[in-house]
Amino acid sequence: MKSIFLFPYGGGGAASYRSYANRFPSDIARVVPVEIPGRGKRSHEEYARTIRECAALALEEVDTKSESYILHGHCMGALLAFEAIKLIEASGKRLPIFLLASGRNAPRHVNEWLRRVPEMDDRSLFTELQEFGGIPRGLSFAMAQHFLTVLRNDQAMIRDYYPDEAKIKVPILALASRDDKMTNAAGVADWQDYTSSFLSIEWLDGQHYSFLGQPDRVALYVEEFCKLVNASALVAT
Repeated sequence: MKSIFLFPYGGGGAASYRSYANRFPSDIARVVPVEIPGRGKRSHEEYARTIRECAALALEEVDTKSESYILHGHCMGALLAFEAIKLIEASGKRLPIFLLASGRNAPRHVNEWLRRVPEMDDRSLFTELQEFGGIPRGLSFAMAQHFLTVLRNDQAMIRDYYPDEAKIKVPILALASRDDKMTNAAGVADWQDYTSSFLSIEWLDGQHYSFLGQPDRVALYVEEFCKLVNASALVAT
């Protein structure tokens, strides 16, 4: 069975994906949420300071010996997964079948909203996050201090990140949502510049976190892209 190692979005952690992982069609793949420092079972660890450092720490939870696996990252997680694949390539370990990048323009793009985060007080930040579904269900402002601290650290990593010119060797499947204010068609298409293989783009209905409510649709795209990757490999041989 294929495994999908799922990297967290800004402010999120492995627990953010628990319901999605449980509902993902098991005949397609097993979703394994990846924890990073500063949250969940790794809350005792210091926050990573850069995307590349965080990617290296996240890889401690990825079984690269799996016969077939996929790295999936949403928003910030897409950057983590992208950098993790570069580390895997450098180490000579088994590469994933492909990168699944969702809710994120290509790495060189910085969303204007991220530039405004340092200027917002906690109440303003909380309110804006609520508007596009970025607050965990049931979390009130009074309970949100730790979450906002985690989020601000993550957003600082993203703002300071800039990719080098290296391309990954595996294909990329980009998932974007039609009403997502964090992405745009041109920015998503630019993922092609970050792979020496090929890119496919699929669109979901909804806003930034809409994939969490559509595990069956995502599974369909994963299944179809796996077939495309296999067909491409056969042609290459």
